[in-house]
Amino acid sequence: MSKKGLIVGILVVLVAGVAIWKVTSNNSSNDVANNVSEKSEASQGQDSKNGQANKSDQNDSDKANQDKQDSDNSSNNSSKNDENNSGGDNSAIVSNISGFTSENGGSSKSGKDNSSSSNNGNSKSDKNNNSSNKSNTMSLPYTIASTGMKVTNIGKYSGKFVENGSDKSVSNVLSIVVTNTSNKDLQYGEIKLKAGGKTATFKLTNIPSGKSVLALEANGMKYSSGAGYKYADATYALTNMPMNSNKVKVSTSDSKVTIKNTSGKDLGTVYVYYKNLDKSGAYLGGITYRVKFDNVKKGGTLSQNTKHFSKSNSKIVMVDTEK
Repeated sequence: MSKKGLIVGILVVLVAGVAIWKVTSNNSSNDVANNVSEKSEASQGQDSKNGQANKSDQNDSDKANQDKQDSDNSSNNSSKNDENNSGGDNSAIVSNISGFTSENGGSSKSGKDNSSSSNNGNSKSDKNNNSSNKSNTMSLPYTIASTGMKVTNIGKYSGKFVENGSDKSVSNVLSIVVTNTSNKDLQYGEIKLKAGGKTATFKLTNIPSGKSVLALEANGMKYSSGAGYKYADATYALTNMPMNSNKVKVSTSDSKVTIKNTSGKDLGTVYVYYKNLDKSGAYLGGITYRVKFDNVKKGGTLSQNTKHFSKSNSKIVMVDTEK
């Protein structure tokens, strides 16, 4: 072979090799590009899946938070409803008050009170203060503005006359059921009603907030059916009755009341006030009974037998000390 032919052969081989390398290189580049593209698509797919998962988690979290909020709102509403439905003194069922017959069938008439008020005052008089009822006719329940006293029933009572402590037997005495709607205790209240030319007076003492009392007409006036009782006047004093549990420990047994001075000093005189309850849960009578203990020494224990206290149906409402 000539030298020229050899050179041509080598050039042909080199050109063919370059062509083969170029094709191989392109295929390899395409494979790498394809691999990168697939990886990118897979990554985007995973990110998309993660994004959906995160969105789902967020939705689940939002739903959980919403469910919790709904639950809390439901619980709060339920609690509020329970508070609203609990009322003040639900145990005082008029039809169960021994010896009392209400002129409106043993329960308050339905409908709105004649007036409403904020009861945070002290000792005041309220005379003809119900502007919404100009005639002052007793449409029950009848709220006496500003006093915390609401008359829920008017009727007659037969049994022991408790208002003066005599306990004499009486029949058909004019009586009213009064609830203390104030957020304070009713230390003293007096309600006057008119019937024709007569004035009926009811005196109430030491009625805890939210509690009811059956008050008898102070002078034993007889009930008159269809008399058309009208509100005339009222006096009241609101307070917070002390129990002084940090000074005096009170215990009871049958008709006996016992106190122990735990104050660490002499207390002089100590008064224990109590009221009697009807089986309905209402206080029987506006009267409050009092046991007096004199010369109560430091650490001393004193006892007294009482005429009206009974462990089964009496409730201590206030303990007062001189010091």
